[in-house]
Amino acid sequence: MRNDLMDHPVIRNLERTGHPDGKEPAQPHCPICGETCETIYQNSFGNYVGCDVCTKTRDAWDIPDCFPEDEYEKGDYYHD
Repeated sequence: MRNDLMDHPVIRNLERTGHPDGKEPAQPHCPICGETCETIYQNSFGNYVGCDVCTKTRDAWDIPDCFPEDEYEKGDYYHD
């Protein structure tokens, strides 16, 4: 004896797509680069500066711009 009953639409959608309604849920996108992302970065003013896809983390000890007092010692800045 065969079972000719069809599965419920939710079950069919889950089997076909993995989602009950048959549609993938909306994914967050970066407002800067447009890529799908998990983390968004904002500056202290609340402006978006990028995401985990379009920005990278660097060690401040490796960035010369993080040591402006060195430029004063070199005479690169105008002194009053």
